[in-house]
Parts: sequence; structure tokens; C-alpha cells
Amino acid sequence: MTNVKADRLTPMLRVDNLTHRVRLETDTLTILQGVSLEINRGESVAIVGRSGSGKTTLLGLLAGLDTPSDGTVELDGAMISQLSEDERAKLRAHRVGFVFQSFQLLPALSALE
Repeated sequence: MTNVKADRLTPMLRVDNLTHRVRLETDTLTILQGVSLEINRGESVAIVGRSGSGKTTLLGLLAGLDTPSDGTVELDGAMISQLSEDERAKLRAHRVGFVFQSFQLLPALSALE
């Protein structure tokens, strides 16, 4: 992975014209189209929307779990689409955290356990 030095003025996450399409047997489904955003260091952001609006797809693209059909995702100075799968995994391990909506905890244990 390229060692990119991002300064404090550079957004931690920059997304430009992000689009994600899925090919079906007879058609193409556009899940996201033209999404652009910047998230600065220290900001807290919530992605909200109705079921099926593309929230999970967007998160997967932002974390480098999937690759966009069009557009770019830059995370901490690294252009995700230019990284290998191993490089994206290393970047996620050091720069990305997920808070899941459903934690799948065991009912017999407390959250701390």
C-alpha cells in the first residue's frame, strides 16, 4: 500500500460522483448515482434513509469492500479503486470502523460479557 501522508486540512474521506450499478439478467439496476461528499477529520456522520435506499451499498463502497461503477472514493489520501484487495484490507484495518445496527449478541450474556 502506498504510504500517503494526508494533512489535517485534507478531508478524511472524499467521494466524487460515486455510482454503483449491478447487472441483472435482463437489465441493470442503479443502486447509487452521483453521490459526492466530504467528511473531515473529527466529524461524526450518520447515513440515514429508508430501507433499500443504498445505505449499506454506500458504506461498502466507502470502506473499499466493493468497487464503484463510476466515481472515486479517497480514504485518508488513498484512492481506494487503485488499491489491491490486500491493500484495501490493510487500509480498513487501520482506518475504518463499523458500528452495526444489530450486534448479534448472545441473549444469555450482557453487552460487556
